[in-house]
Amino acid sequence: MAIIQTCLRRWHWVITLATFTLYFLVLGPMFNFSILYLSLQGEFESAAAITGWLGSLSAALARLFSPVTVLLEQRLSKRAVTLIGLVLYCTGLLTTSFVPALGYAFITYGVLSGVGANLTLHSSLQLLLEWFAKGNFARASAIALLGSTGGLLTFSPLLTVLITNYGWRNALRVLSGGIFVVGVADGLLLTDPPTTENILPRQSRSEDTEQNEHDMQNVRERDREWERADESCEQENQGKERIEPLDDAIVSHEGSNTKHDWCEVWRMMQSLELWLWSVANFLTFLGWTFFDINFASYMDGLNLHSDQISYVIMGFAGGEIGGKLLIALLGGRLPFKYLYVVVSSCLLAAVPLGLMTIVKTFAAIMPIAIASGFLRSGAYGVLYAAGAELFLEKYGPSTVMVLTLVPPGFGILVSAPLSGSLFDVTGSYFASLLVIAAIFVCASAAFLFIPVRRKIRSGGSCYSSASRDQQHELQYPEGQCNQVTM
Repeated sequence: MAIIQTCLRRWHWVITLATFTLYFLVLGPMFNFSILYLSLQGEFESAAAITGWLGSLSAALARLFSPVTVLLEQRLSKRAVTLIGLVLYCTGLLTTSFVPALGYAFITYGVLSGVGANLTLHSSLQLLLEWFAKGNFARASAIALLGSTGGLLTFSPLLTVLITNYGWRNALRVLSGGIFVVGVADGLLLTDPPTTENILPRQSRSEDTEQNEHDMQNVRERDREWERADESCEQENQGKERIEPLDDAIVSHEGSNTKHDWCEVWRMMQSLELWLWSVANFLTFLGWTFFDINFASYMDGLNLHSDQISYVIMGFAGGEIGGKLLIALLGGRLPFKYLYVVVSSCLLAAVPLGLMTIVKTFAAIMPIAIASGFLRSGAYGVLYAAGAELFLEKYGPSTVMVLTLVPPGFGILVSAPLSGSLFDVTGSYFASLLVIAAIFVCASAAFLFIPVRRKIRSGGSCYSSASRDQQHELQYPEGQCNQVTM
């Protein structure tokens, strides 16, 4: 028994390293789109807004496709969904290398690679959350998300060298083949977390039979309450009674409280905290995506050559790695909520953006890039942990993943057209940088209003995890969406 438990504890970290590798392989090239951006714009002579939107579309779908991924995970294992996504991602890179015009790349790179990235990243990270649901998810996710920054650091010089020596088309062909081989081998390591029945000896199971029967009776009673609540909710909203009795349509997704029915969705849509979280995530990624899409173009406008641009991007990645390593080392030892780390990173990010409006040299932009990368780690490194801390107990892992992936997807989708359009109109990124700085301030305010609201409604401290919303859930069944108030 002790040996089995030791192996399971170690396999936690195998899943973490496997997720790290997938983020490294998938997001490394995607975060370096600003390098590919220059080659695409040079060959197809396209506007900055159109060229940048290609990268935004791919990165946005890497998040916006999450609701569909959740549905696929109900029919397939997370490992199967991850491998399917990896195949689509590599296919998108390969087919992009043959496009005769930029418009075709919106299908190959924008859609295929974006959807494939979402299937791979969503499934692997949700599996990681399930393995660490009882603790240490902040540390595990910080280590796994280091893969994206490591990919940014590694693929920046690699992509530059490949494009310089072989052209951007051959560079994509080489990357697609290498990512496919390594990614498939890594994805095969992903497994679902074991249940208690898988690891307990038979004698222990027999001793717990009576308790298990009691627990199952409670679950069946709760299901009957949900059925009655949903029946009442539907009668009141539709104005008529249901003719046929409810079947067992309400399911608890992998032990969480999330129920995939319209009444639960309606109740969630009435939650002000979820709207604040979504808007703040939208604004946060709208701002940070500038460094993935337009950063190289910004430095090209400063007349930096390709090697210097690559070094600056590596410095940015190095700063982000340092921040994520610090988060991984601290783990669960922070004396405050992870949300405050995200708030601080967004608020302070306005400073380097303001400095970028006046700097002109490589020596000046390098420390700004390192500081910006360090600050971005505060948002990218703990965002999932902050979402889990706020909403996991109430909504379950699938909902937490969707809430933390979909709103940023819309932000990414808007980011490049916004910055590119301002550049096309003004001829510089001065206005874009000021707008993004203001966006970060607004995102910080939206994030901060969540704990402030909880403090006001509960009369307690912002540091307390209990909230009036949770007390409200004890008074009314979750299915009674008509009784939920803002």
